Amino acid sequence: MTLLDRYLGARMAATLVKTIISLVLLFILLDFLVQRRNDAIKHDVPWRMVGAYYALSIPKILGKYQVSALAVLASSLLVLGHAAQNNEVTAALAGGISLRQLVRTPVLIAAALAIGMFVFDDTIGVASNRALERLEARYFPKSQQKERAGVSWPYLENGWTCHVMKFNRKALTGEHVLVHSFREDAVEQITANRIYWDDASQQWMIEDGGWLILDPKKEWQGPVNRVTQQPAPIRETPQELFALDEPPQSKSLGELAADIQRAEQHGMRVKGYWADFHAKLSAPALCFVIIFLAIPFAMRPNRGGLAAGLGISVGIALLYLILSRVAMGLGHIERLPPLSAAWLTNILFLAIGLGLLRRTPT
Repeated sequence: MTLLDRYLGARMAATLVKTIISLVLLFILLDFLVQRRNDAIKHDVPWRMVGAYYALSIPKILGKYQVSALAVLASSLLVLGHAAQNNEVTAALAGGISLRQLVRTPVLIAAALAIGMFVFDDTIGVASNRALERLEARYFPKSQQKERAGVSWPYLENGWTCHVMKFNRKALTGEHVLVHSFREDAVEQITANRIYWDDASQQWMIEDGGWLILDPKKEWQGPVNRVTQQPAPIRETPQELFALDEPPQSKSLGELAADIQRAEQHGMRVKGYWADFHAKLSAPALCFVIIFLAIPFAMRPNRGGLAAGLGISVGIALLYLILSRVAMGLGHIERLPPLSAAWLTNILFLAIGLGLLRRTPT
């Protein structure tokens, strides 16, 4: 490592840390003033819980809202732009140092941050998001609760399918239940007014209904067996049935893949969830991609100075978020393959950055 590498590396690292801290604090301040302040007063939330809420939100702020990538962009513009303005870049290029050698340390720092963000999100970030959900549900309840939605569980064990018109996911109880199984030798249909999960017996229970068996070949109908209260023919646990209801940020990459594969076995449409799986890899990678957009702008100090560069960085960040949301939305409705939905915006930005970098005067 040369003296120039150590010099730019130290400046880049120090500026990156300061930028991350500043952006996180700014995000927290704006979020509190705009969203959480009224809720905290309305629900009489203790200030220590407000502090805990935002402490647990830091991984979400850095990852989901791409503050870490924005910090890389802003830090690169500040450090390299300052070096260009002070003719340090000109002196290095005149001394025989290529542009690639000049920027390799900032690029390596960005790559290290991308890897670190993935590990951080997949470990500490998962635990923080789970704790954040519990704290938010307790101290920041939603002001308007939506009407309980129905659920359908197709392709259950032994060929069963279950439809519940109204279901409370928190209490694990539902109303107006239809359970049926179509087999070659018989068709079974169960109707019940209520279904619930019994923790003691670790099984689903149905109440107040009837159990009917039909023979599709002989066209006879058996008697309707009255159901007062008995176990339902559903062997899957709530954790298996509702695994994909949890946000991807609350699961590690391996846990999310296992849940998606299990849902796929049950016949659920999971392409949108595979897009979320690939996004857990593509989101941290933006920390590395974004620096190739920062370098060309930083090397042009005469076109508006650092103020214009910082303005450009905000514009680039907003453009990325918009395009990323559009691509992921298309992935969720299966208009784009999951891999393309997660990586398309990164590939586009990397291509633009490398194209601008090639045209950067040296």
